[in-house]
Amino acid sequence: MTKGEMRAGMERLLAGLEPADLRRRSELAARRLAQTQAWSGSHVVLCFLSMPNELDSAPLISAAHGSGRRVAAPRIQGEVIRFFYLPRDPAELPRDRWGIPVPRADWEPFEPRPGTRVLVAAPGLAFDRRGNRLGRGKGYYDRFLGEARAALGRELTALGICLSEQLVAEVPHNERDQRLQGVVTEQESIAAS
Repeated sequence: MTKGEMRAGMERLLAGLEPADLRRRSELAARRLAQTQAWSGSHVVLCFLSMPNELDSAPLISAAHGSGRRVAAPRIQGEVIRFFYLPRDPAELPRDRWGIPVPRADWEPFEPRPGTRVLVAAPGLAFDRRGNRLGRGKGYYDRFLGEARAALGRELTALGICLSEQLVAEVPHNERDQRLQGVVTEQESIAAS
């Protein structure tokens, strides 16, 4: 199966989920992520803001703020993704051309600093147990993870967060794709093998 075929299949699957079921399962996935060692050791959580028909990141953001962690969300600027710290109760966020909420560019930017342990809750359409992730095809997260890992080394942990149906036997990947250290669903936490 090609990346394009897998993306199309996952988009159809996600579009068919009932909103109430998606919310409930998103809360379960957020609770499971909050039980990981990566969560307990983190100072900062870098978390996506959900687009329509995607795992809802609001419970995760709320849990991170509630536990005293700083939370930063992505904003695409040109060909790169930058993260900006979210206030605890942001006003209604504007949406980009894909319908994704975005933080304001005048909010404090996240800058990788040695000594700061960072957890990246990575979005995606599909994941496998080896830590491969299928994004939406623009490479923003792969480029960001490569740079952040160079700056932070072992102080950065990247975990995929998804619904159990998004966990597949094998995600098509190449040398530009950044592997994750694990994946968390509403049913299980998986360390990449």
